[in-house]
Amino acid sequence: MATVTAALEVVHRLEDGSRSITVPVASAGSVPLTRRGEVWRPARHPSQRSIATWWWAATTGKHVGCRSMNVLAVAMLLDFNPSVTEFTAWSAKIKWRARGRERSVVPDFFVRTDQGATLVVACPPASGPSPRWQRQQQVLRQACQEAGWELGMPRIPGPMALANLRWVSRYRHPRCGDREVEQALKAAFRTPCGLEEGVRATGLPRLSTLPRLYHLLWRQELGMEWNKAMGPSSVIRLPGRMPSAMGQPFEGEAA
Repeated sequence: MATVTAALEVVHRLEDGSRSITVPVASAGSVPLTRRGEVWRPARHPSQRSIATWWWAATTGKHVGCRSMNVLAVAMLLDFNPSVTEFTAWSAKIKWRARGRERSVVPDFFVRTDQGATLVVACPPASGPSPRWQRQQQVLRQACQEAGWELGMPRIPGPMALANLRWVSRYRHPRCGDREVEQALKAAFRTPCGLEEGVRATGLPRLSTLPRLYHLLWRQELGMEWNKAMGPSSVIRLPGRMPSAMGQPFEGEAA
């Protein structure tokens, strides 16, 4: 795909959030966009089925905007990935001029990894990549080359793994943790066994122990067969392999 030749600029908020500024995209590479406020928010049109919603990120303790339920799933996967140290939504707008008009694109997420890389993630429409989205990807690819970012393509796991992750994500908040209960659960599942069997082996009340179990699954301190429906007989074990799209929820393109 040909490289865009237009001059690209980035609109982002100042650190104190007082106002937005516009800088050449090459100058934005040193700006911590994962720590900047929103420069844009989607306006829902009556003819559109998508809805804007927010994901509370355990990674940062903050809410992250999502323009659709599909994007919400990507936010969940980013939050689940231990290599992601920060991520935020709508913190920058990339703009350029084409055919005498100003054009712009707002990436869904800016992501910071434990390796110090900044990833730009733009999720395709639910109906699949459209020509407009592909043109925007071309612009984002050039922006990443100039700013030293990486372009990330979301990877979504299968329906069952995604459903299981949605369930345990309900228990991602730190308030669901309990050190003593967690130690008992890890001891019970040191040898892989069924979910109910392991919970009973702790000798602790079932209703208060299950949220701690799900919290450990979210933190990946325990593991399971993510591609199989979770139930009383689900085998829980110490962390192991998981679907690749859960372990690496994006495919990165280096700058």
